[in-house]
Amino acid sequence: MKSFIFRIVLMALFIQKLNTGFSQTHGITSGAIYTLKSKSGNMLLDVRNSSIEDGAKVDIRTDTKSDAQRWFVTKIGNDAYKITNVASGRLLHITSAPSDSVKIDQFSDTGNDDVKWTIKNAGKGYFCLKPVIAPGYSLNSQPDDTTDGTSINLSVSSPSDSQKWMFRKEINIEASSPAAIADRIFTAWYNSFNIESVKGYFWDNAEMMEVVLDAYEVTNDDKYKLMYEAMYKNFIAKNGDDWQVNKYNDDIAWASLFSVRGYLLTGNKAYLEKAKDQFDKMFKRAFTNTYGGGLIWYQAKASKNSCINGPAMVACCYLARATGDSTYYDKAIALYTWSKVYLFDAATGKLNDNVDLDKKTGQLKISTWSSTYNQGTYLGAAVMLYKYTKEASYLSDAQKIAVYIRDNMYKSGVMDNEYNGNDLPGFKGIFARYARMYTVESEKTDLVEWLSLNAKVAYNNRNSENLIHTRWATRTPESMPKSAFGCSTAVSLLINTLPFYNIETK
Repeated sequence: MKSFIFRIVLMALFIQKLNTGFSQTHGITSGAIYTLKSKSGNMLLDVRNSSIEDGAKVDIRTDTKSDAQRWFVTKIGNDAYKITNVASGRLLHITSAPSDSVKIDQFSDTGNDDVKWTIKNAGKGYFCLKPVIAPGYSLNSQPDDTTDGTSINLSVSSPSDSQKWMFRKEINIEASSPAAIADRIFTAWYNSFNIESVKGYFWDNAEMMEVVLDAYEVTNDDKYKLMYEAMYKNFIAKNGDDWQVNKYNDDIAWASLFSVRGYLLTGNKAYLEKAKDQFDKMFKRAFTNTYGGGLIWYQAKASKNSCINGPAMVACCYLARATGDSTYYDKAIALYTWSKVYLFDAATGKLNDNVDLDKKTGQLKISTWSSTYNQGTYLGAAVMLYKYTKEASYLSDAQKIAVYIRDNMYKSGVMDNEYNGNDLPGFKGIFARYARMYTVESEKTDLVEWLSLNAKVAYNNRNSENLIHTRWATRTPESMPKSAFGCSTAVSLLINTLPFYNIETK
């Protein structure tokens, strides 16, 4: 499938051709893109949560420059127009037989009058939208039409301001290249939360540093290198030189990851020395023969979790690459082999959360909860071990892991969960990183279309400050999101899908 941007260009060309020969309402240019602002509330006509699905409700919202607030206005003959949402390609539509208070949604072109509208001049630059099927009604905003997300309906035509809409032609549309979009969202996140100060918890700081490294790796722009260097200094100032006081082994694995990746991308040997020193100390204390091997998640607990064994495998692969010491690969392979016994369902690609001892029964118990975090790190480990060993089983596992998260966890839809607590909001950004690694290293396109969908919808759900919280299929509120870590997920997504926008699925 061609990229979304390419499809929009084709749509515009088609609309221009379709307009030939029809007279137009004065002041309205058929084939142009407009925003429609309610006179009573000064809010824009909008598709709720930037949905691309048939039946998604139409509401009003603060101007966020989203394509879900932009509409192709197309003359189709006589006095009739079709109003097509730019984000979804679906038409402004009446949900049922016209009557007072009938809701409005978007829908594919039915070819019927339920997607056809007349545009009537209401004076002073405003217009009324009337359904062809029921010209006695008009598109109407609700009494509380200054509240984001308020639904739109039909109402018996009247002189009310709630039925008057200003059509503003979109001429100077913001730069919309994927690179410009990613940079815009990154900058808003970085500046709004003062990311360089490295506030917050140990592991989410470490992970946000990896997001900055992603940006540097993908774009090769030195500004991200400078950001990373400042964040690294602040991290050390806050957490000290020896991280072993932190009892969470996965936290130290993540800090080791930003350190070794920092070395591989910048050549600064101090980063490598720190990564090796801290990872080796953590590995020594975390590895036990309980349950046949693997790493414990937290010192003083017996649970062995995917959240430590996954990033540890990835860190081993990076350390082997950075040092030339193949024993790190041996450790990664041992952890991976152990995981296939206790945590990884190789038949489906599902990663279970942990293995522990049931104190009541004395039997092992497996927690079957799955997360984007664990799917992502194991995906990365499988790809890296395939690259090292050339064993096809690793690549086969990687593909199953990738397809499981797409088809089983999200049914090929937009990721819209993992938002409660301090840790969960940042999980999806980790998956985005390793999804990119899988796509680039294996040259497989299984995830390309799906990730591009997530990126498009997430971007259209930004708020007016260009911030996107972790529920990508839900509009980000205008109030400042609480979690910098949660907002980092969309930054990771947009950075790590940059190579995908121009890839065609095979």
